[in-house]
Amino acid sequence: MVNTMRTPDMREYEKRIHRARPGQIVPMVREIDITCPVEFFARLSDYGRKRHCCLLESRDYLTEGDAGELTFGTADPALYLTGRGDRFRIDALTPTGRRMLAYLAEHRQRFAFCQTVEFAPECITGQLRPNDRVMDEQSRLKSTNQMDVLRAVGFAFELASKPFRVTCGLVGALSYDFIDQFEKLPANEHDILGNPDYELYFADNIFLMDHRKGRGYVIVNAMITNGDRDEVCRQANECFDSYVERAAAERPAPRPATEVSALPDTDTTQAEYEAMVQQAKRHILDGDIFQVVLSRTIAEPCPAEPLDVYRQLRKLNPSPYMFYINTPSTVLMGASPELNLRVSGANGRAVEIRPIAGTKPRGRINGKIDPDTDIRNEAELKLDRKELAEHMMLVDLARNDIARVAQPGSRIVNEMLITERYESVMHLVSNVKGKLRGDTDALSAYLATMNMGTLTGAPKIEAMKIIRQLEKNKRGYYGGAVMYLTVDGQFDSCITIRSLQIRDQTAYIRAGAGIVHDSVPTTEFQETEHKAQSCLKAVRAAAALHNASGGPQ
Repeated sequence: MVNTMRTPDMREYEKRIHRARPGQIVPMVREIDITCPVEFFARLSDYGRKRHCCLLESRDYLTEGDAGELTFGTADPALYLTGRGDRFRIDALTPTGRRMLAYLAEHRQRFAFCQTVEFAPECITGQLRPNDRVMDEQSRLKSTNQMDVLRAVGFAFELASKPFRVTCGLVGALSYDFIDQFEKLPANEHDILGNPDYELYFADNIFLMDHRKGRGYVIVNAMITNGDRDEVCRQANECFDSYVERAAAERPAPRPATEVSALPDTDTTQAEYEAMVQQAKRHILDGDIFQVVLSRTIAEPCPAEPLDVYRQLRKLNPSPYMFYINTPSTVLMGASPELNLRVSGANGRAVEIRPIAGTKPRGRINGKIDPDTDIRNEAELKLDRKELAEHMMLVDLARNDIARVAQPGSRIVNEMLITERYESVMHLVSNVKGKLRGDTDALSAYLATMNMGTLTGAPKIEAMKIIRQLEKNKRGYYGGAVMYLTVDGQFDSCITIRSLQIRDQTAYIRAGAGIVHDSVPTTEFQETEHKAQSCLKAVRAAAALHNASGGPQ
């Protein structure tokens, strides 16, 4: 049942479109029944199989402010942006995307940071001016880099009104290895997934679930360029109609499972991982680092539909940040517990990092959570000197990161050493906040803080060098961020952990552990196993559904 409420009605929106000036965005909103966001997304995206679709969900509907109150997604974004090294490409995916590219071509001064740039009706391609990859923190913020591409597109238009915190903007994934743009790290030629530095979409139309009000909406944003306004109105009407038709249609069926001959595999055995831990401890004894996060990849056969794996993951491990993104590079999904960076508030000035460090398995007896055992495990975690030392080290690192972009005196630690519980593990969590300086924005803050210390170690640069020397493969999206950036500068992101990528019916799951002086190699290996469990269980549960019935019921 689809319920559309035209308030204001389309005639009023058309008047706003004709009054708007080039470079403005006119958001148009209709209410629509969304009983389950994943079901709705499945109808829009051919059961998640459609390239260029994404869904961002949150378990945490009661977070401070409104960052966790919205679930949103799109299956027909206007633009696809990707980059690697000093090269980038922006592709138009829809007629609106082509109009946006034409507008950007008319305002090509937005790409003055490029060494070369070519404008075509279907795409913009370019190369950045060269930089010294070894630079101090403030020089990094002012240097030419791929964030300039995101600014050129993401901030090219301005909102005429703002019905929700999220109406349109960039959404997608940033790679851990994006750091190579700024730091000269040892090369790692092994790259089994080959993720680019980023894959982002400009989502000009989205469906949105407001969990506090229990209401669903479709938001179609009229991107005002120098073209025919009547054509803009026609495209907006067609987009609304498409949402209504697909929402009312029968959900696409999952495809039958096919035989998968591959066997479970890993790039790092237990013996190899424990040897890596010993090497890391030698670096700590030598004074090179205080802590380092070492990860490994597990490859698991995946005959099930990717969206069915995601359904199982969100059920097994409901988390503050849940995401499903289908790109030309990969199908990336996850249920991440950890905020990467958030910039919010009036004009996007409040900046926040929420480090998670310190892990203990949930207390179970015969496979079920036992409250007494669970509380005992929490007490052991909070009394564990190794875990506390690791956590405080990373809180201090987060404080330093925030200080790089915050107004003097605005930085505070507003939560310290609280416990958060998930399906397989519990974590120690703290929260660090500040106010952005006037000469910075959300993308500056991301550059100043990447990659997060909870996925690297401390000091960051030395830890990242050791990671490259010891780990078997480049990390790609693992340890990077899944994010959105609105046109008015609001930014929210999670660290890409408790995540997996699916390619050619294989799920690639990566998990790591923080290594300090007191680390026990076998214990650290077991921590990687615990952290991978929710993703492994999701893959296997989805496969079991297929095997039992030839496809989910």
